[in-house]
Amino acid sequence: MIEALELQFQELREAIDEGHNILIVSHERPDPDAVASVLAFHNVLKKMGKNSQPFLADAPPKNLSFLPGFFEIKNVIDFEPDLLLGLDYGDFKRMRLPEAITQSPGLKIATVDHHLAGDQRGEIQILGPEFSSTAEIVYHWLKHQQIEIDKDLATCLLAGIFSDSGGFCHTTTSPQTLNIVSELLLKGVPLGKITYQTMAVAKPVNVSQAWGQILARTQLDQRTGLAHSWVSPEDIQKNGISFADFDGLTNLVANCSTSSVGLFLMEYEKGKIKGSLRSEPQGGINVAEIAKGLGGGGHEYSAGFQQEGTIEETLKKVISLIK
Repeated sequence: MIEALELQFQELREAIDEGHNILIVSHERPDPDAVASVLAFHNVLKKMGKNSQPFLADAPPKNLSFLPGFFEIKNVIDFEPDLLLGLDYGDFKRMRLPEAITQSPGLKIATVDHHLAGDQRGEIQILGPEFSSTAEIVYHWLKHQQIEIDKDLATCLLAGIFSDSGGFCHTTTSPQTLNIVSELLLKGVPLGKITYQTMAVAKPVNVSQAWGQILARTQLDQRTGLAHSWVSPEDIQKNGISFADFDGLTNLVANCSTSSVGLFLMEYEKGKIKGSLRSEPQGGINVAEIAKGLGGGGHEYSAGFQQEGTIEETLKKVISLIK
């Protein structure tokens, strides 16, 4: 697998060597793999003497504040980059970059992503859907470039791998993945803390109450085996929370299904819906195909999409695609 990426690995290094102002970006509503991968590259580029800026359109979850460099992440871009490094985004528009940046003359774009091929862009595209996480691909790039992985880097990489592999439970967790985990642990990384923080076990009372309300809404479509729930802007306002506080809830919804397939819908603005889909191998349902039918994408067992309309209309579309 790695041999097939060696040329792109070297091209990325050359682009970094030539660049000075490097913007590192991942997708909206960032999950631990996105945040960890961004910070891993930021850590490395700073040591190279590059002017590196980690950017996320949405604030990263506060439970990830233990990651080295977390408080250096910005939600505004205050320089003109000559290299855009897009990580783990799947679909270019999910990074929500200003048009002034993406249309900048002379901007080079490089992508590192473990999502299936979709709307990734760039002269350099390192795509590896067979890997557990984008963080795992970043690890292989570091090893290929003979860059030392210290404790800070290892912390970021392990957080991304652990989270996106579902705690080493997803089918993309290979023997190679576990060998990497073993090496990272030898750097002194606290696996217990990563487990606790990335799984977000501890939640404020208002967030726990909101999760309870949303899970209480979960329904099961008997014909398709789809378990589904939803959240509205009114829920957000009433509970004093944000949409980022629902990271991980889709997995719990999926566990309510006999087919282990779940759907969580978020009406983030009136008439605008984001959907998250999860499944497990025993269910035999490829959620990436469902998401693709709605203009989205992702992995076989984890995918997402956006729609305009109501919760009810979007739910009907998903059910029709499962049939």
